[in-house]
Amino acid sequence: MPRMQSGVWKHFSPAVKNGRDTFMCNYCSKTHTKNATKMQMHLDKCKEYSVVLQQSPGPDGSSSASIPVPSFSFLPSATPGGQFLIDSVDQRSQAYADECLARAVYATSSPLTLTDNIYWKRFFSVLRPAYCPPTREALSSQLLDCEYDRVQSQVHEAIGKADCVTIMCSGWSKVKETGTVFYSVATPVPMFYKCTKTEEQTHTSTFIAEELKDIINEVGPQKVVSVVTDDAPEMMAAWAQVEEAFPHISAIGCTASGLQQLFDDVVAQPSMKTLCRRAEQVVRYVLERKILAETFKSEQTTKIRDHSANRTTLELPISSDWTGVVNMFSSLLEGQNSLQDMAVSSTLDVEASFRSTVQDAKFWSALNGSRNLLDLIGNYINYMKREGAALSGVVDVFIQLRYHIEASLSGSVLHSAEQKAVMASLDRCQEFCVKPIHAVAYMLDPAHAGQQTLSGEQINSAYYVISSLSHHLNLDEGKVLASFARFSAKQGLWRGAGIWSSCQHVSAFTWWKGLCSSEPLSAVACAVLQIPPTTGACESLWSHFCNAQEQVSLSDDRAQKLVAVQMNLNLLEPSDCEYAPPVSEEEKKVLFQSETE
Repeated sequence: MPRMQSGVWKHFSPAVKNGRDTFMCNYCSKTHTKNATKMQMHLDKCKEYSVVLQQSPGPDGSSSASIPVPSFSFLPSATPGGQFLIDSVDQRSQAYADECLARAVYATSSPLTLTDNIYWKRFFSVLRPAYCPPTREALSSQLLDCEYDRVQSQVHEAIGKADCVTIMCSGWSKVKETGTVFYSVATPVPMFYKCTKTEEQTHTSTFIAEELKDIINEVGPQKVVSVVTDDAPEMMAAWAQVEEAFPHISAIGCTASGLQQLFDDVVAQPSMKTLCRRAEQVVRYVLERKILAETFKSEQTTKIRDHSANRTTLELPISSDWTGVVNMFSSLLEGQNSLQDMAVSSTLDVEASFRSTVQDAKFWSALNGSRNLLDLIGNYINYMKREGAALSGVVDVFIQLRYHIEASLSGSVLHSAEQKAVMASLDRCQEFCVKPIHAVAYMLDPAHAGQQTLSGEQINSAYYVISSLSHHLNLDEGKVLASFARFSAKQGLWRGAGIWSSCQHVSAFTWWKGLCSSEPLSAVACAVLQIPPTTGACESLWSHFCNAQEQVSLSDDRAQKLVAVQMNLNLLEPSDCEYAPPVSEEEKKVLFQSETE
């Protein structure tokens, strides 16, 4: 009876021959159909496989995997006329290679099934024939556990070294979808800290406040200067409880979330909803009729050839963010001439409702004005989501946003009552997004020095926050305020023009930390100016978490670990020891002897 029949599969790799699925011998490359008995009979006669069986354990006592490698032109032969060289991987090298490969898979968010792919297997075989890459089960279990522990240790180390940090929390508005809330810590680099599962009965402000207070205590209350959350009502209600427990901490809202709510409020106005519905009907009418869709495409091609217009494609509002509606409006406006030509064409049979809409000048005027209004708000959302967005810029954003919205409302489809509703929504948005800590950041940002845009109430509240942080950081309040007076009057350290021109080339945080660290105000400025204005880091965690769960049906615990490793690996500076090959105790003795001789 053939020996080792139960383990025959590990000696063959899936392959395709003449369009048929086959299995290729890892030693002589001959292919066979899927038949365990015949494949075992092949191994019994395979001369190359017999060479492997005769290999002895490695010199360090560990077992080795040895595989004969065909002597291709780019690989050295064992002897001048030999056919094969023998490659082997001891257990220690195999484990180190597995660790490095797993880290690369996690850092690049590659699928955990990568090592199951036949082309990757062949690549590894060419690179190191005796190396057997880890399975997806290993990548999602023991290797993931080890890398998670290593990375989280580095995260805690980075938090420990930071002078001030910010706790970011998001996902409460989506908790019914995933049951998961994400927490990040900005040092100021925003790193994934943890996520928690919640039950529906725990969806209360008290619960989230206790969660936040627990994390603040874990990180160290003396380090935390701010908490940034999304705009879920439970989050906002929890702010007061956090600030009561830690008076020096400022709880603020994610600016991008607030602006997104403003955008949604504008789209929800009855006149805007009606316009969106009419616009979508036009798009669907064309796309769902083959002759009309082809005619529109042909019209656009002709306009490109004549250089009279850019090519456009009609779009439906499928995107879940603000771009969906704006892109639909823009696609219609760019294709307006083609649509109007189609409506009066004698060769096309179109319905009267379609013809009436695309020939209605008021429809296009309302579409253009409304697109401009929505695009304005959407661009500010993107502006606050961008990498490098500063807390000091939030005040300026609302100053400009209010001015531009007031100018754009008259050109939109909204009537007077709806315009008042939009301005009321803007007031609520500003109340959510702009707090005294934002006024402090604005006043301490050298780019805004000398600009008289804050109200007396905002300035007074900013002084209170500066005083509170001074006490918390064990600074002399009088010296801090005196330093602030010199900064505002551009005296002392800030007398020369050079120091002010330098702020155009670095962030406000770097400016204070690098050039003004001798001033008492510097510690307060550095603490405030490193606070992120949004929970963007947490938002990306939510999408990564959903993708991780879908990859290979990972459990919530495994998905959390995978997301933590994926996100943090690319934020932490890799240490030199990660690239040092493992050294056995025997090798250490040899190295020591050679160094002492």
